[in-house]
Amino acid sequence: MTRKKLTRRKWKFLLLAAIFSASGAIALLPGHQSETSKSERIDPTIEEMIKQARGLQKVGRWEAAADILTQLANDGHPVALFHLGRAYRNGWGVDADLDQARLIFMEAVRYSFSYRGETAYELGRLFQRSSGEKCSQIALQWFLKALSWDYPKAHVQLAKHFERGIGTERDLEVAFHHYERAAIAGYPSSTINYARILLNGRYGTSPDPEKARFWAERAIAGLEKKARDGSASAAKALGRISRDGEFLEADMTLAREWFLRSADLGDAGAMHDLAQMLLAQQQEDENADEAIKWLRLAAKAEHGGALTALARLHLKSRYGLKAEPAVQLLERGVATGHPGAMEELGRLYATGTHVQQNRTKAFELARKGADRGHQGSASLLKELQKLDEANRTTIERSFPAQIETKEG
Repeated sequence: MTRKKLTRRKWKFLLLAAIFSASGAIALLPGHQSETSKSERIDPTIEEMIKQARGLQKVGRWEAAADILTQLANDGHPVALFHLGRAYRNGWGVDADLDQARLIFMEAVRYSFSYRGETAYELGRLFQRSSGEKCSQIALQWFLKALSWDYPKAHVQLAKHFERGIGTERDLEVAFHHYERAAIAGYPSSTINYARILLNGRYGTSPDPEKARFWAERAIAGLEKKARDGSASAAKALGRISRDGEFLEADMTLAREWFLRSADLGDAGAMHDLAQMLLAQQQEDENADEAIKWLRLAAKAEHGGALTALARLHLKSRYGLKAEPAVQLLERGVATGHPGAMEELGRLYATGTHVQQNRTKAFELARKGADRGHQGSASLLKELQKLDEANRTTIERSFPAQIETKEG
C-alpha cells in the first residue's frame, strides 16, 4: 500500500538551531543534560489512542496514524513522541525528516518511560548519520546512555565504535566485550561481525577459528530464524554470508534470494548490496538496469553507500549515466555521514572537477572521513598534506628572503 505523506501539519516544537553548531552539539551530550526526568502521565485514554495509531500503522494507514501521534506529541506524551520520531525518521505518513526526528526524540528522552533506552539508541543512530563536528562522540554517548537505561541493542553499536575507534580511542577489549554481550542478548548480525574478527585475526590479534565457528554457528541459526519471521536485516546478513563464503560455501543464487527478500521488506542496505553484487556479476551490462534500479531505490531512502556508489557510476559515465548529478548525490551522502562520499567529494574539491576548486573543503571532508576510520579518506588527507608541504617547500626555495622576513 502506498504511504501517503502528511505535509499539512508538522509536530509543533521549537527548532533548536544550536543543534547544528559545535557548542549546540556538545550541549546535546547526555552528560551535559539535566539528570532530572519528567514523569510519564498515565492516562488510559491516551494509551488507547496510541494503541489505535500503532494498529493503523500495521495496516498501512500511515497518515491517519501520524495525525493521532502528532496530536498526542503536541500534548507532551513521551510514547507518542517516540513513535512520531520514528515516523519522521522513516517517512511513515509524513515527509522523512531526520532533523525533525532528532528534535522529537530529544524531547521524548527527557521523560522516564518504557521506551527511554530505545529513544537514546535512536538518537545515537541519528547522530551516526550526521556529518557535523563531534557527532561521532555524541552518538557514542547516547549508546552508552541507552545501555544504562536497559536497552541491550546498544551493545551492537558500541562494539562497532570501540572496534573502529569511532568517536573514541580504539579498544578491542571493550569492543569484544560488547560483541559478546550483543550475542548473548540475541543480536546475530553483531555476532557474525564478531566471528569475522575472530576468524581473520584483525587489528593484530591472533585468529581463533574454533571460537569463530562457535559464534558463527549461533549467529547463522539466529539469523535464519529471524529472517523466516520477517526480519529484513537478518535476511540481508544471510545474503552477505552466502555471497562472501564466510563460514559457509559461497552461493550467489542463495545470496541473491536473501538480498531480494530483504530489499522487498524495504531494507536499503540490502538494495545496495544486491546492486553491487549484480554489477560485479554482470556480463555485457546484462544486469546493469536492475542494479541501477536498486541503487536508485536505496539512494531515495538516503542510504549513504548507495548514494556514493551511484555517484561513482555517474562520475565514470557508466551505463549511459551523465556526470552532472554526481556532486549532488555525494553531498547527500556526506549529509548521511558516509565517509566514502566524503572522500569522493573531497577529491572533486581538491582537483576542481565538476566543482570550483576548494582545498579548504577538500581538507575538511578528508578529515571527517578519516575521523570515521575510513582508509580512503585517510589516504586523501595524507596526499593533501604532502602536496601542501611540497608547495610550501617550493615557495621557500623560490622566495627565501621574503619567507624569512615574514616569519621573523
